[in-house]
Amino acid sequence: MQSVLYIDIETRSRVDLKKTSVYRYVNDDDFLILMAAWSLDNSPVQIALSADEIAAIPGLWDPDVIKVAHNAQFERVCFSRFRAKRYNRSGTEFLPPHEWRDTMAIAAEHGLPRSLEMLGRALGGERKDKSGTDLVRLFCRPNRSGGWNGPHTHPEQWMDFIAYCEQDVVTLLDIDSRLGDLGHWPTPTEQAVFHADQTVNDRGIAIDVNLAAAAVQAGDLNQAEQRARVTEISGIENPGSVQQVTRWLAEQGVNVPNLRAETVEGLLEGDELQPAVREVLELRQELALVASKKFASALYGMGPDGRLRGTLAFFGAHTGRWAGRGTQLQNLPRQTFSNVVDTELCIADLLAGERVEAEDLKRLVRPMFTGPFTVVDYSAIEARVVAWLAGEQWALDAFEAGRDIYIETADRMSTPSHPLDRSQGKVAVLALGYNGGTNSLRAMGAEGDERQLKNLVTQWRRANPHIVRLWQLLGDAFSDVGYAGPLLRTTETEEYGMGRTVRLWLPSGRAITYHDVRWERYKLPDPVTGKLVSKEGWRFADPKNPFNHRQRIGTYGGRLCENATQAVARDILAEALVRLERLGYRVVAHVHDEILVEGEHDVEEIKAIMTEPPSWAAGLPIDGEGFTTQRYRKG
Repeated sequence: MQSVLYIDIETRSRVDLKKTSVYRYVNDDDFLILMAAWSLDNSPVQIALSADEIAAIPGLWDPDVIKVAHNAQFERVCFSRFRAKRYNRSGTEFLPPHEWRDTMAIAAEHGLPRSLEMLGRALGGERKDKSGTDLVRLFCRPNRSGGWNGPHTHPEQWMDFIAYCEQDVVTLLDIDSRLGDLGHWPTPTEQAVFHADQTVNDRGIAIDVNLAAAAVQAGDLNQAEQRARVTEISGIENPGSVQQVTRWLAEQGVNVPNLRAETVEGLLEGDELQPAVREVLELRQELALVASKKFASALYGMGPDGRLRGTLAFFGAHTGRWAGRGTQLQNLPRQTFSNVVDTELCIADLLAGERVEAEDLKRLVRPMFTGPFTVVDYSAIEARVVAWLAGEQWALDAFEAGRDIYIETADRMSTPSHPLDRSQGKVAVLALGYNGGTNSLRAMGAEGDERQLKNLVTQWRRANPHIVRLWQLLGDAFSDVGYAGPLLRTTETEEYGMGRTVRLWLPSGRAITYHDVRWERYKLPDPVTGKLVSKEGWRFADPKNPFNHRQRIGTYGGRLCENATQAVARDILAEALVRLERLGYRVVAHVHDEILVEGEHDVEEIKAIMTEPPSWAAGLPIDGEGFTTQRYRKG
């Protein structure tokens, strides 16, 4: 039987872990593992305090011993750095992910909290010691004089700190035991996906350091000029103050509930604003832009080799999709230059010290990431998946034949007196697949009055009866568990005192888990009036904090359809990551439904690997498009 080492560490660094990744954290000169608590094969918990004791922890360096930690990436990267410094090895070599089991990732797979404290509470077992927050602040961060506290400065608290570290392993052991069968990966594929994810995070993506540094300087200069201009126009002392700007606007006869981007954009769309008010609002939007922050974040988070690591959070969303970390590649500005020549000319101007406007800085965020890359994006993946799950055969036939789904949809929705064009078909496909209505159409940019938009909703639903039927089937299966068509089904259990648990099983063999499911009456603010409106329906516990009853999540057939569709699309991309890694391709990032492979490869070759249907996806027509580029850009 394979040995298992349970382990938890306490560390110090001058780098703020909340602002960047563990990869940057461990590259600080003062990084140190202060102590490590461990248990081999459920033996009594022991503590290692010196570097020699840590290096001698049994099984730590043995590839045949499984290491178990909560948020194992942290321990794995910290021990990688420890090994590099102790044995004079490369700082960009990391311990193999396949030797580690992460209870945080596995808990997320089952809809359980990622936090160790919350997870222990949810499982009804050992709790993480909350008093540890003060001890971490005392010993893991520099003190006010810039030095470090330790056993020599606070001997009594240091003993408490040791007990805190040991208790984390006690909690870890208890959690692993209480998870039982859920304490392992739901499928072998999910384990392989996690390992591929860790490898991609370890590899990182190269950034143009000179471009990023020049962009930060240009952004600071732009913001200083914009702030000065706002003060000149309005007399506002601090243009970054919401209170001061809101008060000035009110004095100009413009009353706003907030200064959120969507609120300001709505005001700017009108024609009634005074020129001074319009300019202040436009400058306010520019000051709030995140472009220069992206450059600064990348510089702060990069390693000594100029690569940015740890940007992807495995199973960051309830459906299994990834979340972004640090520089957030999933949330980059959409603005780009129309061609490579304009991109390089702007970069040359920036590096030469020429003034570059804020809009152009936004266009340079993606080109900051340097390849060469082979980039392939899945084409209309959610529209393909929802049609497959629902058995909407006309749509599947259109995809299989390579026809334009937006034109096909527009044709099926058209009437002799009211023909629709491709753009209207596209808006309908993007807005209405998950029981969306007129508000969904407006959010996607549809034009028309309420009656016209309601007609579009009706026409789309008539053209897609099987998708509409899937919404009903999923709603019914959430109430009385069973099959929702041939590809989806639900089951229910009672787990850990968390009430009724419903699992929506996906074709890949894993499930989306909903805990504490109840039919409830509740009140929500109306998005237009802000007044509380009474509602009733299915709600479940927030996986991040199942004990916050004010943040329970509502669901219904259309929302469940969206969950299932996005989860299946995620599973397709996930298996593609595993195949690419096994074939030796260097994946450096993935953004939504797009994968970036380092190097100039045959686009059709990468596309063929990515669009190969998994064994569980017979009949699902998958397609994609791609390109090669020296700098990251939109296709």
